[in-house]
Amino acid sequence: MDTEGTPANKLDPRAKSAWRIQSSVGAIATALVLVPLAVIMTLVEGPAIIWVAPSLVAVLVFAVLLGPMISIRYERWRWEVTEVEVRLQHGLFVIQRTVIPMVRVQHVDTSQGPIMRAFDLSEVRVWTAAGSHAIPALSEQEAAKLRDRIAVFARVSDDGGV
Repeated sequence: MDTEGTPANKLDPRAKSAWRIQSSVGAIATALVLVPLAVIMTLVEGPAIIWVAPSLVAVLVFAVLLGPMISIRYERWRWEVTEVEVRLQHGLFVIQRTVIPMVRVQHVDTSQGPIMRAFDLSEVRVWTAAGSHAIPALSEQEAAKLRDRIAVFARVSDDGGV
């Protein structure tokens, strides 16, 4: 960890590509709703504002999500694990810093969805009594090693208990 308290580790660079694809899937799903709405409103001669306004908003939102916001999200995500704590930092406009003491860790696991699997990326999730925190987009190997390291530091057994 550096002198300002910023965790040292970054996410895998493939995270940006995976996040772009995830956002594109959202854009396609939105288009699947907006295109039929546009066709219906045209056929019934309804007001164009009903489909034009949502379409413009969707295009603007996805243009921002696919561009600068993904890069900012990637650049701001940091994590670090020591024998005594897990430190996380992330956020777009508001930077959130989280410290999870190892003595509070109850369970740790890894997971990956289909898009992350295509990029060989996994998420490490650390569970406490208060909820969970994730470190997204780590290589599968790094995620497995980190999961096991946190489990050892927190003295979590294979069945998830302490």
